[in-house]
Amino acid sequence: MKRTVSSIAAAAGLSFVLASSASADTLMFTTSNLTSLPSSMVVGAGGASCEDPRTDVVGVCGASLKFNTTAGELTVTAGDGESHPGAYVFQGGGTTGLGVVEGYTKNGAFKVDDSNYSLDTSKETLTLSFASAVNLSQLYFFADDRTNTLKELDKIDGFTVSVDGGSKQEFSFGTNFGLPVSLALTGTTFTFGYAHKLSGEDYFLAGVGFAPVTPAIPEPSTYALMGLGLVGLALAARRRRA
Repeated sequence: MKRTVSSIAAAAGLSFVLASSASADTLMFTTSNLTSLPSSMVVGAGGASCEDPRTDVVGVCGASLKFNTTAGELTVTAGDGESHPGAYVFQGGGTTGLGVVEGYTKNGAFKVDDSNYSLDTSKETLTLSFASAVNLSQLYFFADDRTNTLKELDKIDGFTVSVDGGSKQEFSFGTNFGLPVSLALTGTTFTFGYAHKLSGEDYFLAGVGFAPVTPAIPEPSTYALMGLGLVGLALAARRRRA
């Protein structure tokens, strides 16, 4: 019976270092330090000025916003459940963060037609796409009612996350008003949505805590043992030919 390299490795007790996480990083999408948000912040991602004269919200909008992270480039996009590009990512400072703004394109420019810049309907989504896999461990949120930030989000309110296009998982904003929410998700793409089981609450994504995932590599001793296994395979093949 033929034995594969992997079976010989198993028989020899070869061990491999499993995929692990590098040092954790925190990326903030807001200038606020309300209730001791982490001081490690990256604010600003380009985009065009995004201001609606009907509101006091000022920030930038873009079909996508990009950030440099320890896991490579992060691209953020928005959706509104429609086939046409009617939703842009919004990023504001202060006690906002990332949201979704809807509108239309006219003469090559995006025109805002949305008075609520937060993620505020079941159709709206925010998608964070990392260049490589990460372990997502913490999320930071602000409520759309920014003057009442510490009272809006609580344990009866929730949000959803879909990892790498999978099914939606629903989480509560917890007992610390969304600052932060701890969880354990591993993937490359994370899509945030509106709650459908817990109470729905409008929110901005204020920041994420994550660590890059390093690929699995063999331990140094594994190479030597694997070499012995390959020698054994060669000797066995020679005997059969003889």
